[in-house]
Amino acid sequence: MILPLLLSAGVLAPLHVHAEWTIAAYLGASVTAAADLTLDRPAAGGPVLMRDVTFDSRSFESPPYYGYRVRWMPFTGAQLALEAELVHLKVYARAAALAPPVERFSISHGLNLLLGNLVWRTPLHRRVWLAARGGAGVAVPHGESRVAGIDEEQYEISSLALQAAAGPEFAVSRHVRALVEYKLTTTAPSVAVPGGRISGRYRSQHVAAGLGVAW
Repeated sequence: MILPLLLSAGVLAPLHVHAEWTIAAYLGASVTAAADLTLDRPAAGGPVLMRDVTFDSRSFESPPYYGYRVRWMPFTGAQLALEAELVHLKVYARAAALAPPVERFSISHGLNLLLGNLVWRTPLHRRVWLAARGGAGVAVPHGESRVAGIDEEQYEISSLALQAAAGPEFAVSRHVRALVEYKLTTTAPSVAVPGGRISGRYRSQHVAAGLGVAW
């Protein structure tokens, strides 16, 4: 069902269909909106609500903000494509907004999003396209925290993640592509901390630029 849809989206498919693959990598920066965080430690009583916690992204500190993607188009010039993508962003809660016993909390290596995207492309010029994508997948956060004097960090598979993004793509040469993109993402992971979990929704805006290779 998917292949006929993708072929028809290209208006007129060539008689000999040759799929095009693109691998791309990018760097950028993100800003995450303030959010309410809830600390749930069953052994220590009821949940603790921390309102309007603000975050730093530290996008240019090691490890920086980055992303990778692999795209498949049924033929060169198709308007619809399928894509797998990893987005690595970070959130560091500002200490002034945290409530005892939380001393430190971040998702700093990072708030990883594994996404499957549907991509729509339309030509703006002979060597320039506008690409828009929507995606869904899963968050794989790496939480780092200190609660009641105890440190903890770990990776875990967590909640649903969603994204919408758009931006131009440029053909630098026959096989090299450049991209600039604006993204919106949202996810609400529950992250393990000493004695419990911290949950919240992270709504982020991103700007990214990178290069890809198509064949």
